[in-house]
Amino acid sequence: MDPADDHGELDGQPPPDHAAGSSQKRRLPRAKAAYPRKRAIRACRLCRLRRTKCDNEFPACSSCVGLGTECTYQTGDASSFDPASLAILQRLDTLEGLLRGQAPDSIASNDRAQSDTSPLPISEALGSPALERSPEPVPCYINIEAVLGWPVFGDQGLDQRIDLKSLLQADNDEHRNPPVMSLGEDFEISVADQLLQQFLDNVHIYNPVLEGVKVREYMRSARFNGLGWDAPSCLLLLIYALGSIATPYEKASSETSSSFRQSAEFRQADSFFLAAQKRMGVLLCRSGVIEAQCFFLAGVYLMSTMRPIEGWKMFVQALACCQGFHNYHRPLDVQYEGVQQLEQSIYWTCFKSELELRLELNVSDKSVWDLTYPAFFPSPPSGLKSQGEAAWFFYLAEIALRRLGNRILNYVYRQKVPQNSTADMDDATANFEDQAAGWLNSLPPTLRLDTNDADDKDHAALKFILNGHLLDCYEMMYWPYIVAAVHGKLRGATAETFARKGLEICVQRIRKNESGFYHRHHGTWLMLRSCTRSALVLLAAVRCPSLSPLLPMTWELAVHKVQDMLSHWKDESRDAADRLHIIEKLMVSLGRTLT
Repeated sequence: MDPADDHGELDGQPPPDHAAGSSQKRRLPRAKAAYPRKRAIRACRLCRLRRTKCDNEFPACSSCVGLGTECTYQTGDASSFDPASLAILQRLDTLEGLLRGQAPDSIASNDRAQSDTSPLPISEALGSPALERSPEPVPCYINIEAVLGWPVFGDQGLDQRIDLKSLLQADNDEHRNPPVMSLGEDFEISVADQLLQQFLDNVHIYNPVLEGVKVREYMRSARFNGLGWDAPSCLLLLIYALGSIATPYEKASSETSSSFRQSAEFRQADSFFLAAQKRMGVLLCRSGVIEAQCFFLAGVYLMSTMRPIEGWKMFVQALACCQGFHNYHRPLDVQYEGVQQLEQSIYWTCFKSELELRLELNVSDKSVWDLTYPAFFPSPPSGLKSQGEAAWFFYLAEIALRRLGNRILNYVYRQKVPQNSTADMDDATANFEDQAAGWLNSLPPTLRLDTNDADDKDHAALKFILNGHLLDCYEMMYWPYIVAAVHGKLRGATAETFARKGLEICVQRIRKNESGFYHRHHGTWLMLRSCTRSALVLLAAVRCPSLSPLLPMTWELAVHKVQDMLSHWKDESRDAADRLHIIEKLMVSLGRTLT
């Protein structure tokens, strides 16, 4: 919309001439006189119902993205268009009619020619009446189910094994009635303090979205008045639930996941969580910081207990709460600065967690196309050194990697693969490598990834997580070359180099994550998925004789390590058990078994 519209120029009124003070109207150009324009109504259906301003982003506006709802625009109704727009549409219809008047053979040849190139922008896709993106899946999706659908596994009958949601739903049915430990009206102060400290040491350090001072105020109030049915009480119960099962990174338990679910720690944690669930209904109609914190921590607990679909729902609700308060154009003052820091922190944390799960779960056909992120970084608290300098540097470094990962995905998902490597793709990949190197060089000394973790046990867990996210970025940038190689479409020395790097990243990911294979935390399920995906990619390459020269020598050892990892978690996560069976079957077909 032309800015002049705000002054009425598009309605036939020129802007006022303040210098001359004249109110005379300028003579309108002939086109404007013939087609007087007015402001068009283009809000999506939900924004119209809510009477909120719509930014008209496609395929989904920011309001619908924040609420996690489907965004639809009214089509076929020209009543809100002005005469100029109607004339343009009429001429476009005429042009489309001429294009459709071509011989069928000509149209078919044009369709085939277009299918060999990248998709046209929506504004140019005149052959599509709905002017929408094609619903066909992009073979470049980076997840286990996409890999299982590759033709190289066609003889294994895996078509029915790619329904992740059914596997996860089966897990939900089994754990619908977990063993519960009864809780009294109150419990020992020392127990509460211990659970809070375990939460701060092993959970909060990775997601600094709470104020320790505020939490201790809530605890003091609960000691005098008991736990209520309000947001602070819900938050305390979730902290106690996470504190009950949180363990230090270097002390990961070796017990199986099935024995964990019968343990007193889990029974206590789930009792706290069920008590918190009863209070969440009160929070649904509110959009404050503490409400967002509650839903986020509920998602963390569900992820830590291998319930990813339910965890994603909680992250979506937390993100919806954030949409009610993130307004960063307000003037800052001392009183509001602390509130803004909390708002930014919880918003970014919810955004990262929801996006990571959304990409793995494929909850929507269009989800992978919506990778936009906030333009700001959260502000660190005042007195940074006294509040955990390394933890905040870790938090900002993790956000920077998420932004790099989104830039890579936005590029990769636009590619039509498998296809021959192009110079543009090679240049883009080299540029992404430079950005990753720049990120590495920007890390503070306490978080340098090239130092030995044994020398710095205090920050080993932070480095472990950053290393995992960095490997994710490398996997993303090399993924088109992996897909092209497995499909027999790899051409050129540069493309072969990137494909080799991609296979090396698969082995490196498994080796780097091995120290966290049996550690329960927010990202355990995502780690199981990424390492399993790497093992399947290696097995796909093994089944392609032409890729033998590109395979790392230690690929078989890496796959065996993934088998051990999945075997540990198979009793708690049905998708882990199913993927373990697939890998075992593929290894047997290659004449290799776990010894």
